Amino acid sequence: MTDEPGKDLAPRQPQPPATPMDEQFREFQEFQRFQEFRRQQEAAGQTAPQGTPPAPPQAPYPSYEPQPYQHRNRWWIFVLKSRLFWRALFLLLVVISVLWAYNHYFGTDDPGDIAQDSGGVTGPAQGLSSPAGLQGTVGMFYKHVSFADTTRACTLFLRDDTRQKFANAHNASDCAAAVKSLKKQVTSVDKYQQVMFPPEMLKTPTTTKVTINSCELTVEGGPRLGTFVVEKVGSGWVITDWSPSTCG
Repeated sequence: MTDEPGKDLAPRQPQPPATPMDEQFREFQEFQRFQEFRRQQEAAGQTAPQGTPPAPPQAPYPSYEPQPYQHRNRWWIFVLKSRLFWRALFLLLVVISVLWAYNHYFGTDDPGDIAQDSGGVTGPAQGLSSPAGLQGTVGMFYKHVSFADTTRACTLFLRDDTRQKFANAHNASDCAAAVKSLKKQVTSVDKYQQVMFPPEMLKTPTTTKVTINSCELTVEGGPRLGTFVVEKVGSGWVITDWSPSTCG
């Protein structure tokens, strides 16, 4: 039995339609072949034939533009524009000026020239600008006793014998020990250092030697410290003699 032509042949299956992925892959292969062709031409020193489609442009690199500098810390600009800041600054300057003026004119001692080297452990005598008053020699002596400042108190005496006379009257071995003993009798430092002098004593002396009796002073918060003989030596007033007062 003879076979009929085409009887045993299987029917041809239809080909699936091309997908977009296949089309892209084909285009990619064509692009690779084109690139290979170009490389061969460049190697052989040839130029591309006319009509050859140009290579697709390369995608440019993303450009970076620096952003303008941003001022993040602008708090100081806000502070400078604040009225409260300028008022606080002005008040601070006023307080500093007042403190400076007070310390310059009232708060510190005004030692004059060294009158004479006493040769003692307390050092040379320190003269002040006036014999009386809170900034004068006697007024500052009371202040130094109120703070137990033995060095400054005892250097207001000109000589060692005067210092020792003061110490003996208070049953002390030396001037420093006497000052420490008197400090224990001070009940109010604020009041004790604010000794009040009669108006006559506050006038500019007409002589270079004056006597200041503590009985004539207003002394509160501590003991009276006797009678002082104060002399002007050089440009400062120092204690040249001392004796106990009848009022204490």
